[in-house]
Amino acid sequence: MSEDKSKMTDQIRQELKELTSSINTMMDAFRQIKKPMQESSVKLPTTTYQLERVTEQTEQATHKVLDMVESISNRENDVVSGIQKIYSLVPSNIIDSNEELKTLLAKLSADANSNLNDSYSIMDALQFQDITTQQIDYAISLLDDVEGKLHGMLKAVGIKEEQISPLPPRRQKAFDPNASFSADSPTQQKEIDKIISNLE
Repeated sequence: MSEDKSKMTDQIRQELKELTSSINTMMDAFRQIKKPMQESSVKLPTTTYQLERVTEQTEQATHKVLDMVESISNRENDVVSGIQKIYSLVPSNIIDSNEELKTLLAKLSADANSNLNDSYSIMDALQFQDITTQQIDYAISLLDDVEGKLHGMLKAVGIKEEQISPLPPRRQKAFDPNASFSADSPTQQKEIDKIISNLE
C-alpha cells in the first residue's frame, strides 16, 4: 500500500514539475511578446490617424477638382448657349453662304460639347474617392478592433493600465467594405450623353 502511495506521490511530483515547467515557458513567452505588443499598441493609433488624414486630404482635393470641373462645365454651357444664340440671330442664308463661319460655329459647338462630355466623365471618375474612403474606413475599423484586443491582451499579461496608451475616441463611420468602382460603365456614358443632349 505504501509502495502505491509512493508511486502516486512520485507521479504527482512529476506532473507538478512538468506543470511548473510549462507555466515558466508560458511566462517567458508572455515576457517576449510583451514589448512588441506594447509597441504595436502605441503604433496603431498613429497608423489610424495617418489613414484618416489621407482620406481627409483626398476628399478636400477631390472637392476642389469637382468645383473646378463644375465651373468649366458652366462656362462650356454658356458657350453652347452663345452658339445657339448666334444661330438664332444670324439669318441661316448668311451662315450657309459663308463656309468659314459655318465651319467655325460647327467646330466651336463640337468642341464645347466634347469639353462638357469630358467634364462629366471627370466628375464620374472622381467617384473613386468615395469608394477609396469607404475601403480605408473599413481598414481603420479593423485597426481599431485590433487595438482594442491588444489593450485587453496587455492587461491580461499584467501590464498596468497607466503603462498602456489610452484608446483614442473614434467617430463611427458608415462604410461598405465591398465598395467598388468601374470607370468603364456603359450606363454612365449613356447618362452623360443624355445630359449633354438636354443642354443642346
